[in-house]
Amino acid sequence: MSEPKPTAPAGDEPKPTVPAGDEPKPAAPAGDDAAVVAGRGAIFIGFAKIFFMVSGSVQQIVLPRLIAAAQFGAFAVVNNVVSIVNNTMVQATIQSVSKFTAEDDRNAGAVQRAGLRMQAVIGVVVALAIFLGAPLIAAFEKAPQYAPYVRIAAIIPLLYSFYAVFVGSANGLRKFRVQASFDVGFSTAKTILLLGLAALWHVAGAFAGFALAAAFILVVASRVMRLPVAAGAPPFPGRRLIPYMGAVGVYALLLNVALNYDLPLLHHFAGVVDPAAAPALAGAYQALRTLALLPYQALIVITFVIFPLVSRSTFAEDREATRAYVTQTLRYALLLAAAMGLVLGARPAALLSILYKPEYGTGAAALPILVAGECCLALLGVACAILNAAGRTGATLSFMALTVAVGAGAAALLVPHATPGAPMLVAAATSTSLGMASGFVASLVYLRVRLGGGLPLGTVARVGAGIAAAVVVGRFLPAHGKILGLLTIAAVGIVYIVVLVATGEFGPADRAKVARILKRR
Repeated sequence: MSEPKPTAPAGDEPKPTVPAGDEPKPAAPAGDDAAVVAGRGAIFIGFAKIFFMVSGSVQQIVLPRLIAAAQFGAFAVVNNVVSIVNNTMVQATIQSVSKFTAEDDRNAGAVQRAGLRMQAVIGVVVALAIFLGAPLIAAFEKAPQYAPYVRIAAIIPLLYSFYAVFVGSANGLRKFRVQASFDVGFSTAKTILLLGLAALWHVAGAFAGFALAAAFILVVASRVMRLPVAAGAPPFPGRRLIPYMGAVGVYALLLNVALNYDLPLLHHFAGVVDPAAAPALAGAYQALRTLALLPYQALIVITFVIFPLVSRSTFAEDREATRAYVTQTLRYALLLAAAMGLVLGARPAALLSILYKPEYGTGAAALPILVAGECCLALLGVACAILNAAGRTGATLSFMALTVAVGAGAAALLVPHATPGAPMLVAAATSTSLGMASGFVASLVYLRVRLGGGLPLGTVARVGAGIAAAVVVGRFLPAHGKILGLLTIAAVGIVYIVVLVATGEFGPADRAKVARILKRR
């Protein structure tokens, strides 16, 4: 019997096929078709993530205007610590539920039920651990006054744990429009409630608003995506879900440590050197992170779309489709990450002066360094999403562990010896970027060896040429003042795009793919 194909009719094969309908066919044979299939989902998820980034930026820009710089630093530190747990719960749950749902849609209700049962235990345990451990977290940051904020925030991981099950069901069933609507609804509610309650009760109000937004979206998601279990269907076996979720959970924990550990470490080391300066320094670094994380947040779109597609192609043992997904996904991810990195790092002083109060300009020298590192982390996240979808969770654990180990080790060497202020911000950004670059390079080597795909060398060369040309042009253009700074930023982005088009990296075939994607909405 020939190898099962994802487009074959449903039958008794051990590896289920795609049910009839209008769902994307993940094992499409050609790279062009792979890009189109992924692009259909990216239209919806992309809009939601852009909305998420804009609303998140509004929160991070408006909040410092509602509360003092030291209070903003307190919010940033506690939020980053709790976000490690929140994001771990969300990512591990979504990927686990999505993977087993995508393999066979008929199991969707049973997988969802198993996920909810599991989170009834995990979510409660995690929330209690944070609540009871609040004094220890505050003591590590040498700020016992932070403990009440940690206790308020402890409810958020509990709510997230259940919400993520419903999002995972939507993602596994390729209901990208529904998934996008959840993101938009949550982002809107969080922005309104967080900022509104912060204006009344400062840091405590901000965390209360965050928790209320999480409760709101959980109610909405449970009503929209609650799936019935097929009549007579056995419960989904926990022996399949639990080990995979455990591995992905550890990976997600390491990823979110990589996303957030630099700020608490900076605050800790700054508190040793100059306790009075630590909160304001943390606030300045958080302003940098708000901008530098934009490439990562943008590329999350790709991870959500590619995950169920690779899950299916690897489950069907379609190596050619998998190779096409890997190569095309990494190629477009690099083009996007490089473009965003150039725009954010071209004129950091001008960008910071437009968005923040003058005192936040002390981080201008550190911003391009941190942006480069976060672009590497964004690409590493895409590579690891592909590997997790293929079931290679051990590799993703290794890459994230390497990222955190190198970054934290560099921080311990560089940050305590830097002078509080701009030099310490540069040291923190440099340490973080070293770790992220290490993990990304390691993931590229593994993808090439194990899945046969990776970044095309020609693409790397042409993107490098585009970056080099844009940087040279940016150095020669005047950038005194906000207006000239913005014009220079725009010019840098245009030069990059022109080089990609002129060298054929983004040619007629790519433009045709975009047109086909838009026609398939």
